[in-house]
Amino acid sequence: MAVHVALIRAIGPVTHRKMGMAALRAACQEVGLAEVSTVGNTGNLLIRSEMSAAAIRRLVQDAVQRFDLDNEVFVDTPRKMAAVIAANPFPEAVAERPSEVGVCTFHTAPDWAPIMAYDGPEKRMTVGAHLVVEYPEGITSSRLKVEKLSGVTMTQRNWTVFARLAGKAAALVRGD
Repeated sequence: MAVHVALIRAIGPVTHRKMGMAALRAACQEVGLAEVSTVGNTGNLLIRSEMSAAAIRRLVQDAVQRFDLDNEVFVDTPRKMAAVIAANPFPEAVAERPSEVGVCTFHTAPDWAPIMAYDGPEKRMTVGAHLVVEYPEGITSSRLKVEKLSGVTMTQRNWTVFARLAGKAAALVRGD
């Protein structure tokens, strides 16, 4: 059975009051996803299913909407996530400040030109349809507005979280 990683955009304290992760797992099972587990508290799901990524996205989106939330859902694969980890475009920052390296996940790769043309201190590298950003002054103080520059939505996880998700997804694929 294939493994997919669903990433729900903008999960935080406000959404936690409406949708806990146990309730999200239950809602995903109610909409037809049998094997679902959550990782952390920020809307990260591991799903085993033979359904397409598009079908999984629709079902998780339906589950999220049951909580009167409209947070967008992104679906990734263990193979694509492993490629990002293997590429590790900023190894020094990952080793020293992994929470200040972000991995942006898009539905499809946008036009990278406006993002790469941005003149700021952040280092940027694309790996497939992912954008990896090193934030030398921290994520919260960055003026890099990826969505505004690209014209599309995305969701971002810091390197530590992304790597943990990639590892757990790979373990599911291997059957660990």
